[in-house]
Amino acid sequence: MPREKSIPERFDAYVEKVGGRLYRPCRRFLREALFGLVEKRSVLLSQIGRALNEPSRLIHTEKRLSRNLANERYDDVAVEQDYLQLVAPILRDERYPRPVIAVDLTDIAKPRARKMPHLYKVHDGSRDEIVNGYQVVSVEAVGVRGRRLPLLSRLFSQAAPGFKSQNATTIDAVTTVRPHVPKDAFWVFDSGFDGHIFFKRLDELGIRYAVRLKLSNDRFLHSPEGKMKVSELVELLPQPHAHRIKFRRREGMGWRQKELQLGFVRDVHLPEYTPGGRPAEKKQGETRYSLVVARGLGMKPLVILTTEDVQTKADAGRVVDIYLERWGIEEANRFTKQGFDLEDVRALTWTGLKRMVQLTHLAYGFLALLVHGPRKQVERVASSFKAFGPVPEYMFYRLLEGIGRLLRATMDGGP
Repeated sequence: MPREKSIPERFDAYVEKVGGRLYRPCRRFLREALFGLVEKRSVLLSQIGRALNEPSRLIHTEKRLSRNLANERYDDVAVEQDYLQLVAPILRDERYPRPVIAVDLTDIAKPRARKMPHLYKVHDGSRDEIVNGYQVVSVEAVGVRGRRLPLLSRLFSQAAPGFKSQNATTIDAVTTVRPHVPKDAFWVFDSGFDGHIFFKRLDELGIRYAVRLKLSNDRFLHSPEGKMKVSELVELLPQPHAHRIKFRRREGMGWRQKELQLGFVRDVHLPEYTPGGRPAEKKQGETRYSLVVARGLGMKPLVILTTEDVQTKADAGRVVDIYLERWGIEEANRFTKQGFDLEDVRALTWTGLKRMVQLTHLAYGFLALLVHGPRKQVERVASSFKAFGPVPEYMFYRLLEGIGRLLRATMDGGP
């Protein structure tokens, strides 16, 4: 029976896999940056430098890290591709019978920043206000029992050179990830992606998906009842089916049940659009959708447009369950912000900013691979963090607290 690899051995193997094509000094930087992120739980180069604890003065370490953060010889695309190739086999085992691929946008608010490159107005969700900052498109796989595997994370700004649109940025992320996930994977998008151009691009990719619709958009749909606005169709559609869901209010609080009322309609089509962007009066798109409506989660009903052929109450329930699993990516975004203090990111180059977001994603990815490994091993690490109660299923916060000291020995041993 093969010996179980230690955490430091798994860290070294991870760096070699995702940074194997990098120029050697860049691979060393990757290793040091990932170690500093998990040791100090901060994206600040000064904190990463302190984690390295080099004999030279801290300012010299920080300057070297800063040069490497903007180094043109560092191949971000190669690192991204090698990471996807590393995690792709996990999506084909029993833990991901039909993986849900969740796509989400989150913000990095920088309300006090003035000289950082390409700042643009973003909606700060935590404060519900418009501030300077950036956006990040994230892609994550969800498996059985809420297992999560981060796949991709990219920073973008509408003020950056080469920016086309939010749709184009997101589609590019989907196109990058798609070859590495099973063909039967089911993609899930929130209400920010319910534009007709985005639907058209998804159909061209040939994937199966579900998108939450905004009732406030008042888009038109062709249904068996005729052409009408989504809000009108939702009001006319009965929701006679009861569906129970399990949810957790807070980590460690246990599971609770809630009953939703479901309704659905098949053979729904989007209207064709004129060159001016207006829905055509009679022409309808070729893609056939189902519309699922669920009441009981909040003041407004949950409205999901999906390529799945929903024929029964059970089919509708599965679509709702899949969409609710998408919410896990929002918890992941919150973890990267809080666990690594991502919103404190500081860099004076656009390359440095994008690279630091990728490094944070890779640090989270390493923790996710540990969680997918031997359970007892990660529980030993997570339990070293002093906290009340048993080790939770979502153990990333505790794992991050306890892992830095385990990697110290391998960093002291040199690159």
